[in-house]
Amino acid sequence: MTGHLYFIGIAGHTMRGLALAARDNGYTVTGLDPSAVPPGSTWLDEHGFDWAAEYEPAQLKGVTAVIVTGAHVSADAPVIVEARERGIPVQSYAEFFGHLTARARVIAVAGTHGKTTTTALIAWLFESAGRRPDYLIGIQPFNFATSVRFAGAADVVVEADEYQASALDTRSKAEYYHPDILVLTSVEHDHPDLFPDLASVEARFAKIVAAVPSSGAVIACAEAKNTVLIASGTSASLATYGFKTGDFHARNIAYLPQGLELEVEHDGEVLGHLAVSLYGKHNALNTLAAVAAALQAGLSFDQILAGVASFKGAYRRFNLITPAEADITVVDDYAHHPTEVATTIEAAKLHFPGRRIVVIFRPHTYSRTKALLRDYQGAFGQANIAYITDIEGAREAGTQTTVSGRDISGALKIPAHYEPDRTQLATRVVSDAKPGDVILCLTVSGYDDLAEELAHNTTKPATDEGGGLRR
Repeated sequence: MTGHLYFIGIAGHTMRGLALAARDNGYTVTGLDPSAVPPGSTWLDEHGFDWAAEYEPAQLKGVTAVIVTGAHVSADAPVIVEARERGIPVQSYAEFFGHLTARARVIAVAGTHGKTTTTALIAWLFESAGRRPDYLIGIQPFNFATSVRFAGAADVVVEADEYQASALDTRSKAEYYHPDILVLTSVEHDHPDLFPDLASVEARFAKIVAAVPSSGAVIACAEAKNTVLIASGTSASLATYGFKTGDFHARNIAYLPQGLELEVEHDGEVLGHLAVSLYGKHNALNTLAAVAAALQAGLSFDQILAGVASFKGAYRRFNLITPAEADITVVDDYAHHPTEVATTIEAAKLHFPGRRIVVIFRPHTYSRTKALLRDYQGAFGQANIAYITDIEGAREAGTQTTVSGRDISGALKIPAHYEPDRTQLATRVVSDAKPGDVILCLTVSGYDDLAEELAHNTTKPATDEGGGLRR
């Protein structure tokens, strides 16, 4: 492959992974990212990328295509205007990756929740079985060196986001992947900046489902009626999974400090018992989804057992920063939707029963916080105490807002504190910490290393005895 690709937003997890994959396949790759911060900017430098934080027209010299991510550029941005004046094609990373993988069999994971973990697990099941798939995952999976790989494999595993492909393209990212096997984990109202209500979200997922060819397969979570209803619109074969309903069941689930153990039943037959280093009821469902997809794709259950046992999870998805047996347990997670907050707290209660649950939460985007404020107010019910920070504006940064983290903290029925200053927040949490606490850091950009900081300041250093930290 030849050509010069110019990545806008190159420091993001997915974009830098795709940039590396493109370079490994013979493309010349340069990029732009005005909002780049560590660890993304550091990663780019360590991997020898030529990139800039400010745009200059000379950067487009020799460029054959511009690749954009969802939130980093608008149609009137100078770099886009200049590219179009020069006749340089501009496309989203989803369109680019979809083009690269058009001839492969695609296993895609869509849904409001659980996409990253389920995609990472399916990719690892293929990898551990010797199938070496290509993949695109929205965050760094611990079993792989990067979040994207493209080597022309026969199988591709991809996280299929329903959000628009870019600010220049309102089609969903998922639309470009053309899945042969589609996993649908859940359908809830999210991204209110794009979807005004649940019906509009459901319509988007219905379109994704309808695009699966009749020769393919759809695998849907049976725990929500609307998810099953949407999935039933497919002309492909349909399988469902759940706790008490569906073609695949999770039985005899054990919630342990080290993760999950469960039995998998399919059409009344117990396939076997598996253990996985994941946490919570939602991850029991994600595991079932991955098992069902892998079986559909031709892996044996013995291959699946081996892969599940060696799966290490994904970055910021209930990562234990301290050992499970630590005096104070610190967990790092990316939960930002109210349902994700509630299920992550529930997971902590299940795996660490009887312990005080301390939640640090940074809301993500003003539109989501405002639209789902009532849901946030009920999401913290199983926690003992919450610390709410300022809102991470992300793609809405700089816009005027009438909502803040104080609106969440003030409405909670548990002890809650609004603390927008990161330094003061960390000091207060450390000061308030008690032996036995489970501290959940549910944060987004700007707080990436908070969990490590709290672990360092609230716990004794771990020894080599009993294993290392689960990262």
